[in-house]
Amino acid sequence: MGMGLGVYSEDRLDEILVRAEAEIGQWRAVEMAVVAEKRRRESHLADGYRSIVEWTAARADVSHETARAICWTATRLEEAPEVAMALAEGELTFDRAQLVARLPAEHRERHDAYDISQLRRLVAHHKRLSRKRERRLGNGFLNFGFSNELATSFWGELAGLDGRILEKAVDQRADEIIPGEVRLAVAERRALALVAICQDSLDAVAVSGEARPVDLAVTVDARTAAETDGEMGVSVLAGPRIGPGALEEILCDGKIDLIGIGQTGKPLDLGRSSRTIPRKLRRHVLDRDGGCTVEGDDSHYRLQVHHVIPWAQGGRTDADNLITLCWYHHHVSVHREGLQIERVGTSRVRLKRPR
Repeated sequence: MGMGLGVYSEDRLDEILVRAEAEIGQWRAVEMAVVAEKRRRESHLADGYRSIVEWTAARADVSHETARAICWTATRLEEAPEVAMALAEGELTFDRAQLVARLPAEHRERHDAYDISQLRRLVAHHKRLSRKRERRLGNGFLNFGFSNELATSFWGELAGLDGRILEKAVDQRADEIIPGEVRLAVAERRALALVAICQDSLDAVAVSGEARPVDLAVTVDARTAAETDGEMGVSVLAGPRIGPGALEEILCDGKIDLIGIGQTGKPLDLGRSSRTIPRKLRRHVLDRDGGCTVEGDDSHYRLQVHHVIPWAQGGRTDADNLITLCWYHHHVSVHREGLQIERVGTSRVRLKRPR
């Protein structure tokens, strides 16, 4: 059917989608019946699985999240036979059945007045939050890991009020640091804002713009990095890989230690002091420019001094080669997006994409 959908009308496409989801729900009902019987026999334990969820994930070739949803809903539907029947007959989708089964019995008949997101809020509204459960939530948790060799992933959970505080703080910072004309997805804005908040804490920025060094280090396999222009051989110490843009930013700031590794495996002296901007020179540039020098921007948020000609490309650490940029234009526009700097007059610059 997928190869010939172009011949169908819009109404027919809608019908196909709705019917397909109903049939998925019917097959989920079959799966849950199998899970219930398997649990009753306890034969999954004889098969060597620690739980019915583990057995379901392995046998059905689904994620543990999907397996948990199937097994948990199978248990709840034992107390809501009318919902189980509606699902088996294709009258409910699986997602709706999961939520309806969690509602108090007196509220189930009116479920069709809500869409899925509204129904989820209704379920949460009727969920008891006892003092014991509230204490169990405690301070929440936050874990970090490497989703792959190139990025750090994190996940966690906060109690309701703490979560709202975090959301408000991140959204407010995003509004402060990201220019209004920049169109970014909400998730991307929040990611940048969270990094900015954390960077502020590490930098302990004073009114003068001075910041203490960040206790981080990056290792560079000197030969590999040189041969690939920084696209290989560079990583956060005991952490994920970084690319040439991030390396260039580190070389520009001079606030993060670089550990060079030579062919023999011994550390090399990369001459950090030669790229670090002396305090007096930094203050002179900040005072001279009076804020971010990008035309049209009057931001004074976490001002940073930037090498116009990158230090790694032979740019000198002197006043003529240094300008002031706000955090967004420095961290995002120049070093992440790769925009180039073009001087406009004597005191302003323009950012443009390279040809």
